[in-house]
Amino acid sequence: MKRHSVSVTETGTLFSALRRALPLLPEFALREALKKRDILLNGQRLSANVQVKQGDQVVLYTPYDEMEMPIVYEDGRCLIVNKPAGINSDDNARGALSLISWAADRSHGQYVPQLCHRLDNRTSGLVIIAKDQEAFDSIKEAIVSRELIKVYECLVAGNPKPPEHTDTAWLLKDAIMARVHVSKTFHEGAKKIVTQYRVLQAGAVSRLEVTLHTGRTHQIRAHLAYLGYPVLGDDVYGNREANRAVKMPGLMLCAARLAFKNLDGLPGLSGKQFSIDPTF
Repeated sequence: MKRHSVSVTETGTLFSALRRALPLLPEFALREALKKRDILLNGQRLSANVQVKQGDQVVLYTPYDEMEMPIVYEDGRCLIVNKPAGINSDDNARGALSLISWAADRSHGQYVPQLCHRLDNRTSGLVIIAKDQEAFDSIKEAIVSRELIKVYECLVAGNPKPPEHTDTAWLLKDAIMARVHVSKTFHEGAKKIVTQYRVLQAGAVSRLEVTLHTGRTHQIRAHLAYLGYPVLGDDVYGNREANRAVKMPGLMLCAARLAFKNLDGLPGLSGKQFSIDPTF
């Protein structure tokens, strides 16, 4: 049996605290541990998804191993990883595993990894990590100049019309509420967003391919919800009741493809394309 010790960082349910602290441990392993009473909370064995608070100590026993971080590509200059949902791209106050802390541990001090772009915690998919400053600068410049194309796939509620469309709007960030607002007209402080979608499979639930022509906070989720087609599993910009009704296991959004055009400083990546199959 493997032993995992967790110090709770914020109030919430036991299950959510374990998911946050052990994102690479399969969800079924957590549920099985609860069912078999293989979890101790402050030294007491329990089998219920109770409320926990900051500072509580949890010990979990399981026969299952944590998953490996899926590496899609690696050379001496950069690393492309398929980030699982539930893992932060960079570190935050919660102190859980992040993609950048994983990369730093894996580097064994031979280089300092840098995130070239980020995905939200609940969004899965391809993320590029540079191993040196020149590689970081080259990839960031490629993103700005559109020499690097990022394509997403998602499931949305409804059947978008027209089936292929590029929409321009304005996005205003509300830092206090940790969310954004989209409108068709400019407001002071708002930033322009351009989002392109193509319907891959139409129906009451549709599968879309989404290409970002701008990269703003929560752009896909907020823009598609504004258009009337919220991403399934999104309780912030979508429909919480509808998500519960269809029993969405998570956010149905994945960064599925990276396509490199000309990449100064990293000629080995020029013309290459990397893709994954979203797990929904």
